[in-house]
Amino acid sequence: MGRSIGGEVIRPIKNALDDMPIHVRQLGDMIRKHRAQQRRNHDGVDDVDRFDSTVTTRGANTKTTLWDTESRRPIAEHGHIGEDFGSSTRGDNATDIGNLGEATDDGGHLGAHRFYGDTPDVGIVPQASNLNRGAWKKMENEWADWSGQGYHVDYEVDVLPPGSVRPDRFEVSYTVTDPATGDVVRDHSTSFNNAAGELFDRIPRADIPKR
Repeated sequence: MGRSIGGEVIRPIKNALDDMPIHVRQLGDMIRKHRAQQRRNHDGVDDVDRFDSTVTTRGANTKTTLWDTESRRPIAEHGHIGEDFGSSTRGDNATDIGNLGEATDDGGHLGAHRFYGDTPDVGIVPQASNLNRGAWKKMENEWADWSGQGYHVDYEVDVLPPGSVRPDRFEVSYTVTDPATGDVVRDHSTSFNNAAGELFDRIPRADIPKR
């Protein structure tokens, strides 16, 4: 009786992938998701292979931004947050990027400046100022509070349409993990239109358990 292909071929490949660093596996997942999305999205990038990636690190934090090589605008980003650096002097091109959009737009960081510091242009988008300073900031503050208690936050942001100069919408998912046990204590997804009036229902700081 012959041996199964799954036992001899597929299982070793799966085991090898499981042993890869989490950011490598996340990048692979993000690329596969992007390709599937582009096959469905006629308003986005037509060539599913037309993208590159940029990695940004600061301390224990790292993020990978996937971007369209023609428009040089972001498609998606995933990141790992282990610490919050708070506010610091900014030297990136956020203001100039914001000026690519509407008159009242900010240059919004897909991964907050407080976590990653100055960000390459491909990680910044024209974002409605009310969103950037309101619901989006509320979400970032929640992430900072989780990291302040010693938890790790892993997030993914999909930019829609992908590679657009001024996105219409953002889809965000994130998990919060206790690094001591590997237990996921929060797993949440949300979306924001790139417009005023968006809301985010955050976990209050007082409700975040101490580790």
